[in-house]
Amino acid sequence: MKCAVLGSPIAHSRSPQLHLAGYAYLGLDWSYERIELGKGELAGFVAGLDETWAGLSLTMPLKEEALALASHVDPLAHRVGGANTLVRHGDQWRAYNTDVLGFAQIFKNQSRMGNVSVLGGGATARAALAALQPYDVQVSVYLRSSHRLASIEKAFGGKSDHLIIKEWSARAEALADPILISTTPEGASDDLAEIVHDRSVGIHTTLFIDALYGNWPTPLAGALSSQGSEVLGGKALLVYQAVEQIRLMTDINFNLLEMESLLFQAVEK
Repeated sequence: MKCAVLGSPIAHSRSPQLHLAGYAYLGLDWSYERIELGKGELAGFVAGLDETWAGLSLTMPLKEEALALASHVDPLAHRVGGANTLVRHGDQWRAYNTDVLGFAQIFKNQSRMGNVSVLGGGATARAALAALQPYDVQVSVYLRSSHRLASIEKAFGGKSDHLIIKEWSARAEALADPILISTTPEGASDDLAEIVHDRSVGIHTTLFIDALYGNWPTPLAGALSSQGSEVLGGKALLVYQAVEQIRLMTDINFNLLEMESLLFQAVEK
């Protein structure tokens, strides 16, 4: 069977090494490749796939397009307004969002949850918000575009009393919360690193989660790490969401802890 990760840019993706390690662990002789696919190209690509294709991983800018192609959309994917996983069932495709589970696993591993700031409002940010919904914390979201407001509120489950939307120009205030999550493209939040180094505002970040993992550490991750914050990069998110993707695509139940350990080793190779 065949699987692939689709998006643009895609050359940096480490999903192939994770999925292939997982398939080998399960004794499956499956393939998994990277395929460059831009905005508006997903529907045509999926229409041309035959029954040898089991599943697709999706990254920017395809997560929202995936919902329109699926005959069934998982409630989490519907709530977040984006899917990072398409799984074939017969002649139909089902859409899921395993990014939510990735964030949920990180939060589950924290001994104490505090108030959270989120940089960005795209599909990854909304996945973080969905994972935060069960916690009694205040969440501030810094948006570069106000048109995402309705989707942000939906992802957070309508808990408007716990949600604060802030202008992107005020993003330095995000460093005042114990937990900071960046879901922005590379370079978009680098200016905050200078603020951390200069200590021109109060820095209270104890946990920083950056969805990026290509050029690591990012300037902000390096700055916060140097002043004692716990820093988690996109590799952790990538592993946790990939474990669930492999389960969905193969329809095989396996030991989750063993698979997580295996994929953490694979992502470092």
